[in-house]
Amino acid sequence: MAWMASEHLPRLSFLDARWSSLDEWKTAARPVLRQRLSYDPKPLPLAADVVQREERDGFTLEVVNIHATPAYHIPAHVLIPRHRRGPLPAVVALHCHSLCFTWGHEKVLSSPGEPPGLTELRRDTYGRPWAEALVRRGYIVIAIDAFYFGARRLRVEDLDPATVFPEVREAFNAARAHPVDSPAWVEAANRVCAFYEHLTAKTITATGATWPGLNVWDDMRTVDYLASRSDVDPARIGCAGLSGGGLRSALLAAADPRIKAASVTGWMTEFAHQLRNHMHHTWMVFVPGLYPDLDLPDATALHAPGALLVQQCRQDTLYPLAGMQAAVDKLTRIYAKAGLPERFRGTFYDAPHCYRPAMQDETFDWFDRWL
Repeated sequence: MAWMASEHLPRLSFLDARWSSLDEWKTAARPVLRQRLSYDPKPLPLAADVVQREERDGFTLEVVNIHATPAYHIPAHVLIPRHRRGPLPAVVALHCHSLCFTWGHEKVLSSPGEPPGLTELRRDTYGRPWAEALVRRGYIVIAIDAFYFGARRLRVEDLDPATVFPEVREAFNAARAHPVDSPAWVEAANRVCAFYEHLTAKTITATGATWPGLNVWDDMRTVDYLASRSDVDPARIGCAGLSGGGLRSALLAAADPRIKAASVTGWMTEFAHQLRNHMHHTWMVFVPGLYPDLDLPDATALHAPGALLVQQCRQDTLYPLAGMQAAVDKLTRIYAKAGLPERFRGTFYDAPHCYRPAMQDETFDWFDRWL
């Protein structure tokens, strides 16, 4: 594995001596990223159905279905500041993975009467529903359910008992025995979803697509919708997320030049450092064939001249510290070579894998500066 990686060192890094123009490099490299993501279906005409509207403390919440493809719409929650005149800056809030598939947008947005387990997960990971903190800062915020999460989760209750794999039959039976959304059901359903994740990834790959590609396309479609709203300033759109949401933030910023500022938390590393002891991540993070062209920091640098904040957690066991540091160092060099050193910041927190309020506040300040 180490030999193969050494044979496939990224050849399209902006740090290569042949690149002097940022625009020329992006013209060559971004199409490669989009090609490797391998998902670009013909979209339906842009539209969204408003399913629900309610008033919250300091903001209005709209629940919408964004028209996406003939196969699916994208469920989204839009938070709109009260008493603010548009057009306003907007942020795509990207939820984490956390081995919890029964909830998606709920991880960053609270709701009355929510399950105690959800409140606990959010408290431990985020400390607060950060989408709400951001909307009260004056931003329009949108949070979708990523594929395989929340309203788009695997319907465990609809699986054919005769075909359920023996490895998760006990969990499947437990899910069937308890009311949906009860703590016992949530625990059992997440176990089943976790097992079926690799089968889902294989199936996506067999169709000629990739899971990250599906996520990036859906997130770009979310930007399409934001840019179409009269209360959004399309020139001031950002994105932020933790963990799986951090990777989505990195790839969305890389793929879509409409993103002007991005925050990536808990998902930035050089893949060479991952190979020996840190390849236990979800299938949602691997883009087949990308590494010989672009490592993750190289791809994320396609966001330049957009402003990029990377937040690393020193106690994070998902990535070796050397890989996290090397990625920040590479991005620092890339932005410096592009003549944009002030538009990149890499910050290390002495914390485990999380996105706590102090980290969120740094992100919000970053958006205040660049959006």
